[in-house]
Amino acid sequence: MDRLTSHAELLSLSGDDPWVRWALPDPLQGEVWVHDSVALVQRLGPRPGFWVAPLRGRGPTTAEATRVRTALSELRQGGHLRRLGARAVSVPQEHAEVAHDVLDLGDGGDWDWMWTTSQPPVDAGGRDVIPLDDRRDAAELERFTREHNPRVWTEIGTGRVHHWVGVRGPDGGLVAVGGAEREATGVPHLAGIVTATQHRGAGLATVVSAALTRWALAGHGACTLGMFSDNAAARSVYARLGFRTARAWHSRMLAFGDGSASGHG
Repeated sequence: MDRLTSHAELLSLSGDDPWVRWALPDPLQGEVWVHDSVALVQRLGPRPGFWVAPLRGRGPTTAEATRVRTALSELRQGGHLRRLGARAVSVPQEHAEVAHDVLDLGDGGDWDWMWTTSQPPVDAGGRDVIPLDDRRDAAELERFTREHNPRVWTEIGTGRVHHWVGVRGPDGGLVAVGGAEREATGVPHLAGIVTATQHRGAGLATVVSAALTRWALAGHGACTLGMFSDNAAARSVYARLGFRTARAWHSRMLAFGDGSASGHG
């Protein structure tokens, strides 16, 4: 495996991949390796591990699955998972079977990393969007998101979401909310987009997402998000707003039985 330290080199090898450009910081953090045109990018934070990203500067090839298998084997057999305290890996969804064959993987999820640099159309409903505060409104945001989307991963009240907006109904209660975190690059990353169950289908998710996207583009020129891959309704909303999928990830925790990661919970 070849060690990389240059973000510019990784971006070039990837063919200007939006995920590399907007999600990975410059300078690179942690360890980054390339093996047979597959990048192995150390992921820091609360779920340390690796992104396994084929570099598609020339587009996918028929041998990609084989190259992913070899890269994962190098990662495991070289002791890098144990050495760096890895607890999880994310691989392209189309190579999930390969990953499970090479590594002992546990629970996780399938999700899309999406991006846009295009301004969404202005919606008249945008004038109903109001600012919310991550700390002042934390209790209300927490109740609302847990009630209407139990799968939400967003941290509320910690400062991680630095920009919240919402829409209130006639009774003053929230009917839709959304926020923005920051990628390691500083680019806004949409999070916690939730519509009240009884108000779904009214376009409120589009209104909130569009307002956040316009705000993100005005300040940074790009906006990203992550969505569960099985959420067809969300996919439709984001497609209308100009978002495209750059990476469809299969993210899984390393099982305790994996010898390469034993001892890391």
